[in-house]
Amino acid sequence: MTGNLAQYAEILKVQKQYHELQYAHWLQYQFLTDKWWMLVGALIIPWIIWWRVVDKTKTGIILAYGIYMMFVVTAMDAIGHALQLWIYPVQLLPVIPDSIGIDWGFLTVLHMLIFQYFPQWKSFLFAETITATLLAFIGEPFAEWIGVYYALHWYHHWSFPIYIAKAVFGKWLIEKIV
Repeated sequence: MTGNLAQYAEILKVQKQYHELQYAHWLQYQFLTDKWWMLVGALIIPWIIWWRVVDKTKTGIILAYGIYMMFVVTAMDAIGHALQLWIYPVQLLPVIPDSIGIDWGFLTVLHMLIFQYFPQWKSFLFAETITATLLAFIGEPFAEWIGVYYALHWYHHWSFPIYIAKAVFGKWLIEKIV
């Protein structure tokens, strides 16, 4: 047990050094840069648009779907980051997951709008397939081009079925629960 605690103490020491280095890097190279402001916009602007166009009579179920999407995309990005499949070189804050601006803003609102405007399964699947195509084959390469995302050990075509699967499972789950 003593060896376990000693090794854990060493892990905590290295983690502290890592977080100090990460914070210094964020402050010097990320905070208030043009890419940082793009992430702020990707987080806030979609929610403003959503509030203007959401069907207020269905806000509860749409938000439930959105919360599901936030959880899933954040978890998937955390796993991908931990496995070093991809990175987000710019963070909103150094103490939150790297992809919050994109995950909790743009992606969540996009999927909620699809959920609202395409309530029938056939149209929903069609809209999500088009969205998955655009995100995987245009959105991800564009994000790499502007420098807010880099695929390290990941191919964009792997994202395509995942975009569809998470949306389909979410719609099925929320409709079963609500």
